[in-house]
Amino acid sequence: MRCTALPFTAVRFTAIGLLTALAIAGLTGGSVRAQQPDATTIAVAVAQGNAHCLIKTGTMKPEKAQSIADGFLAQQQISPQARDAVKNTPGFRDLMNAYIADQGGCSALVEALQR
Repeated sequence: MRCTALPFTAVRFTAIGLLTALAIAGLTGGSVRAQQPDATTIAVAVAQGNAHCLIKTGTMKPEKAQSIADGFLAQQQISPQARDAVKNTPGFRDLMNAYIADQGGCSALVEALQR
């Protein structure tokens, strides 16, 4: 099953973001980051994690998955500059990977996005 409807997927990004924000914050108590991430960091980690998994599983082409992630972040009023700054922060990839692992890996995450 492929996610093809942009509004449907954007809604799923929002739902996943809301449901997992606290889970991600809890994951950062260890070695991933010394400080608790702020809302912007959490939103970028969720959006990029979702896009990464949609691409990795072949569910979406990279351009479409990234466009949806960018649209979600724009809805959250996170500028492209802020998004890039967060993505370039040391430990960001570890945080994103922790989010993906917490969701059960890419396959499980994509299944949740498709529900």
